[in-house]
Amino acid sequence: MNRKDKIVHHSNLLAKQIGLNPEDKEFNYGRGIGQADNYCLISDWIIIFELEFSQRHPEMNVLKVWPFLDEYSNKKIFLIHHITDTKSVSPNRIELSTFIANKVKNEHNNRFDYFQILNEFDKSKEAELKKVLKQKQII
Repeated sequence: MNRKDKIVHHSNLLAKQIGLNPEDKEFNYGRGIGQADNYCLISDWIIIFELEFSQRHPEMNVLKVWPFLDEYSNKKIFLIHHITDTKSVSPNRIELSTFIANKVKNEHNNRFDYFQILNEFDKSKEAELKKVLKQKQII
């Protein structure tokens, strides 16, 4: 399985565990910004899946959201960011991902939310994620 297929496969598994049906393709943030691994649309939310298997700079996948939200004031994004192996990523970069997400949340109020999964997506994390999505009335 190539890298792209692996990411789509794993993001689909994660999505299905929480009752979502992803598009099975990348989400294009726009020219000069880049893409996200997979996504689904629910009501007025874009649910973005970013899976890190070997990414050394996971904060970049959080940062891409910011210019998109600046450009499209009518869009909402919920970013599910799964860093599958924290041993392969600097702890500083993981903290930076959370820091950037909090900055975007503060700037874009109710139009952005972030859920970080470190290592395994176990039943506890699944329940936590479902709770957050229900609170936001996404599921």
